[in-house]
Amino acid sequence: MAVTGRAPRRQRSRGVAALELALSLTFLVPLLMGTLDFGYYFFIGTNAEEAARAGVREAVRASGGVACALTGAAVKAAGETPAVGTGALGCAGGAAYCYMNEAPLSMGGVGGNTTVTLTCLAAPVNPTWTITVQVDFWPATTFCKALLPASLTAGKVKYTATLTSD
Repeated sequence: MAVTGRAPRRQRSRGVAALELALSLTFLVPLLMGTLDFGYYFFIGTNAEEAARAGVREAVRASGGVACALTGAAVKAAGETPAVGTGALGCAGGAAYCYMNEAPLSMGGVGGNTTVTLTCLAAPVNPTWTITVQVDFWPATTFCKALLPASLTAGKVKYTATLTSD
């Protein structure tokens, strides 16, 4: 058997794996960063929606079906501002505010990232409560920040959840 002058196959393909990894990472890293950003955005959104549900539930329960003008307790229970009312576990604020700012979420932080507003439309029979929970937060990686709704605070993005009782 004659030996040819060709190099063995292993020596000829020595750098191919590193080259393939470098080329594939140019596509995989942006995909991973986008997944982290959008996943965190939807995590915040799910919790803001649940906070809005908690706020409307407390407003309806505290009002007892009475007209809007007589329901100061409902505004305190829903938690329009942290200085009004007392939520569960000693949180200064109502149900929606406390949901977003207590553990495990703790979205309040320094400067207050969560804004809760509660309005009531006095319908002829039942009051209709509308609660809006807006959360301003830093994105997970800031990679897809341009694709998410911008907050008024520089560098942050926002999620707004609005819920109306029937």
